[in-house]
Amino acid sequence: MAVPLDHRKLRASACAALAGAALLASQPAGADNSGGSRICEGRYALCSSAKCQPIAGDPSHVKCSCEGPLNGLNIGDSSCESREDHLTSTFSLWDITATHRKPAKTTISCAGDNANKWAFCLDAPCGADKGAVSCKCQLSAASDYIILTSACPTDGKALHAACAQIWSSASQAELMSGYSQLAPFYGRPPKIAYCPAVGSISPAKN
Repeated sequence: MAVPLDHRKLRASACAALAGAALLASQPAGADNSGGSRICEGRYALCSSAKCQPIAGDPSHVKCSCEGPLNGLNIGDSSCESREDHLTSTFSLWDITATHRKPAKTTISCAGDNANKWAFCLDAPCGADKGAVSCKCQLSAASDYIILTSACPTDGKALHAACAQIWSSASQAELMSGYSQLAPFYGRPPKIAYCPAVGSISPAKN
């Protein structure tokens, strides 16, 4: 799949900041690498706003519908060579970048009573078939996490309904780790937007 024009421009700007280097930001001692430790410029799948479905017979993984294949700066723990050889889910700033073709996505916090099981997709293996990309991601136990969405929930009921689905997600620390490592390569990095807080509701009891 061809990379959208806007993404190519974003990629070109970032590559200029890399001064022609193929890769790799050096990490200061003690840096938080929970969102990935290796920055590459190349092909990847993006699952940062993907919905996921159970896999029959495999309770430890879910199948997530992701974006891609995309090209540009991305971060994960896998090697750059392996990402070129096999389509892999990593993190980039594409979902939080607004262009004339698409708005930036916004973060929702699923925490407390709204915390659910979620998918950890960093470095997950992916496949592309007829223009659709799916990745096999690890299913994580219920805990507080962040999802990216095109529309913010309007009230506590809508927030609970959104968080009740299985999403490819990340903890706040993982999101900020990936963002803070990629942002220096952009002249004007996009900012992370947060949905306004809404009232929470307790799950219905049978």
